[in-house]
Formats: sequence, structure tokens, C-alpha cells
Amino acid sequence: MNLLVFDMDGVLVDVSASYREATRQAAYIFLKGCKGGDLLKAPLFSLSELAAVKQSGGLNNDWDMTHRVISLLLVMAENAGGFTEHAQWDVEPLARYLDSTERPLSAIMESGHLSKAADAYYAGDVGSGNVIKQIFQEIYLGQELFTRTYGFAPQYCKQEGLILKEKLFTPKELLKKLAESGTLAIATGRPRSEALYPLEKHGLDMFSTVVSLDECEAEEKRILEKTGCRVALGKPDPFMLDYIASLYPEAEKLYYFGDVGDDMKAAKNSRYHYIAVGIAYSAPDKDLASHKLTECGADILIHSPDELIDIFGGSHV
Repeated sequence: MNLLVFDMDGVLVDVSASYREATRQAAYIFLKGCKGGDLLKAPLFSLSELAAVKQSGGLNNDWDMTHRVISLLLVMAENAGGFTEHAQWDVEPLARYLDSTERPLSAIMESGHLSKAADAYYAGDVGSGNVIKQIFQEIYLGQELFTRTYGFAPQYCKQEGLILKEKLFTPKELLKKLAESGTLAIATGRPRSEALYPLEKHGLDMFSTVVSLDECEAEEKRILEKTGCRVALGKPDPFMLDYIASLYPEAEKLYYFGDVGDDMKAAKNSRYHYIAVGIAYSAPDKDLASHKLTECGADILIHSPDELIDIFGGSHV
């Protein structure tokens, strides 16, 4: 029996118009409230630039990515960190920089600089001080789903939720064929409710197990209470993959399908010897994605969803 474990975003689901766009809009809304914010133009950067940030690694979810993006952009602002109130930060230099630079985020990453000014706005949770996460969730979920999830109305954005724009990368019929090759499961950094949403929406009932951010946080809490140590169990930590593999001891070959380097590292870090399958078809810059995935340990590269089924008829099995 084969065990086929999938990341969700960029593998099963096209999130370019949802999670990725939510990051761009959240960064814009947050920075728009600063001095000189009226000079900023939306979008602040391209999706290929955002992909470069994601491929840099160390990001457990899209909230972390949004915070990272804002922290990069604030390198080009004045007085960021000099005032506790972000409305006093001057982003006019940032606006000029974005107008004159073709690859703004990549250039700042190459400089090695990262502002800590926004850290105070990325502490706690939605409704308790985490402004960046709250703006993101309002954009992503939309007014109705946000209110249902958090119990209060959105404050920063009341447009239709970008979650409604998500589409499948991998056709349902192809997933059914893959299910004939083994047991299907999901390991994703999404909250559980947001992971189940596309599965229910598209009728994807072929996945036997879903492990999400919720399970990681529950285990992190258990370890903290037992040992007093704080750990981070998001990828590249193999916690999710190890947990899923432990449920299927009869599995002979284990595969993990992911679109970023941290997915490949998680597969390699697992004690269950996963075959790391790099998904390059969702990236704006497929050559860069292929390079990063290979660099981080991909055993197989996939450039089209149709190639997924070829794995189980070729020499890789």
C-alpha cells in the first residue's frame, strides 16, 4: 500500500486569488494607515515577488508570510520602530522605492535586513491585538464567515471573502485515480476549518486523514504544559507527516507532495522516509521553484497535475 500525503495550498488548491492576494491586500491596508500611505499604489508587489518570499522558508502559514512581507517593506520606511503607533511611521520613502524598483521584496531580502517595527502588531490573536492577522482574516474570510468564526464583525475590510475565489489545481477525477494507488491524506498549515472548507465545497471525500494547524498547536500546547519548552511543529518540522504515517503502519511507500522547500525538508526530516515530491506547476516562476525544491531535497519534480498519475506507472514506484 502507498500513502500519498498532500499539502493543500499550491498543490491541491489554487490560492493565487485567495491567500496570496489576501497577503498583498493586508500589507496594503496595514501600511495605508501610516504617514504618506496615500502615496502607496495597490498592489504593492507582484505575485512572483511574493512567491520568492514564500520560497525563502521559515513561514508556518500565510499570516507569518504577511508579517514577513510587512517587515521587509518597513525596512524602506522612516521612523518605523521609532514610534509605537504605526500611524506615525513615514512610508513615503517606501512608496518611492516601490515605484522605482522592479523586484522590491527580493532586493530587500538580498540585503539581509528585516524591520521589527511591526512585531507588536503581530502578537496575540484576532481580537486581542494581532492587527495583521485580523486584517488578513477579514480579507480572506469575508464579512459573514469572519463574523461566524470570531464572533464579532470585521473592522478593516467588509468585502466578499477571497476564500470564495479558490479553485482546484488537481481535478477531482485525477484525485480519484490517485486514490486507487493508495491512501490519500492532507498535511496543511491551514486552520482545520479553512482546510475542510475546500474539501466540502468540491466534494473531495477521498482523503482519509486531514492534519492541520489545529493539531500542531494542540501538540505544542501539550509539550509546553508537560516540559515548559516552547516548540514549533509547523513545517519543516515533520510532526504532521510523522503523525499521519503512524496511523498507517502498513504503508510500504510514503509520498509527500508540496510546493515549497519547507515541505521537502519536512519529508526529509521525517523518520518514516517519505519520498519528497516537489510541485512546481503552481509557482509564477517555475524555474526558480524547481531550483528551490531540488535544493531542499525533492526526489521528484512535478510540472503539471497530469504528471502526478505518472509517478505510479513509472520507475519511481
